[in-house]
Amino acid sequence: MRARPSRYRVALLLALTGVALSAYIHVVDARLHAGSGYTSFCNLGPVVNCDAVIGSRYGHLLGLGDEVLGLAAFAVGAVLALPGALGAVPAELFDVALLGLASGSLGFALALLGIQLFVLHKVCLLCLSIDVIALAWFVTTLPLAARLAPPRRTLARAVVAAGLVVALGAGAGSAVRGGAGALTAAEVQASDPRFYDLYTKLPVRPLREVAGGEEHTKGNPDAPVTIVEFSDFECPACAEAFRDLKDLLRSRDDVRVVFRYFPLDASCNAALQGRSPHPDACLAAFAAECAGEQHRFWEYHDLLFENQRALDRDSLFRYARDLGLDIAAFRACLDAPATREQVERDVAAGIAFGVASTPTLFINGRTVDGALERPYYDYALAIEKHALEAQASRGGG
Repeated sequence: MRARPSRYRVALLLALTGVALSAYIHVVDARLHAGSGYTSFCNLGPVVNCDAVIGSRYGHLLGLGDEVLGLAAFAVGAVLALPGALGAVPAELFDVALLGLASGSLGFALALLGIQLFVLHKVCLLCLSIDVIALAWFVTTLPLAARLAPPRRTLARAVVAAGLVVALGAGAGSAVRGGAGALTAAEVQASDPRFYDLYTKLPVRPLREVAGGEEHTKGNPDAPVTIVEFSDFECPACAEAFRDLKDLLRSRDDVRVVFRYFPLDASCNAALQGRSPHPDACLAAFAAECAGEQHRFWEYHDLLFENQRALDRDSLFRYARDLGLDIAAFRACLDAPATREQVERDVAAGIAFGVASTPTLFINGRTVDGALERPYYDYALAIEKHALEAQASRGGG
């Protein structure tokens, strides 16, 4: 016995509504990733926030937006329901396929609903609308199984069960993969709009300009985000930044750090006009440069920040011996004019870029005066990577 056309018509209407709504969500997703500062109509606050959910790292599976997968499922479902809606007798396999799509859509929708509520702690009204449509679609098509001949009925029930299980598993897998990923700019904007607003308004200089010769670089050389740090080994805030940046490099491979000298010591920093808040900072910078000459810059850099209260000449030699450096070469380098010139070149560059305090960071060229708290580095990286993606989508270099 075949279902009446009205059931197929309802299934068709629901599928077409799902297509339209999925297409609209895709437009929202594209605009969120375009770097234009777009905010959708259903971004109503920290909890009811479509943008945070759609733009989150959980919003994509197999390289496609979840809404694209939904759009495809609803579109195929509409095609399968059309013969029955027009009064024809559809092939039984059409009904089986329609049941599989409806059950799979519901399973995936339930998985993503769980991510919204229990992982992101956000509610997306557009996504909830898709969930309602998926549920109604499933309820509408489920009776089709009972009208099939016994062999097809068994197949249909197996397809329904498999659709639910596989789709729930895919959604759960999306949560696991997404949880291991980095924040997105939309999540940053939703969770801390004040930081997002302040950060995105900071002035930006060309990265190539502020990075200079990149004599001292650490991290993935192909990383999309580069942090150029103008720093002072005697500066307490720089020591905080040192610890946070070291942790950042250890935990992520999408960032690299370029270290440049900016000692707050008049003996090598002409901008201070006789003031030396950190009287050992220039000598410490010279020593780090000399350790670099023996390919041990970063190890020596770490020792200096870990021993900020002992940066006198004798201590600097002790650290060199601890690292097994050639002490005669180290001593000659420490007093060489070329060493001073290298540090002073960084200082002059910093002055030209407006550096007046330490640390000063240029994150992909964006000027940050002072150290960030550790979570804000992740926020900044999310914003910078989003900006790069937006630039690439516009065909920028």
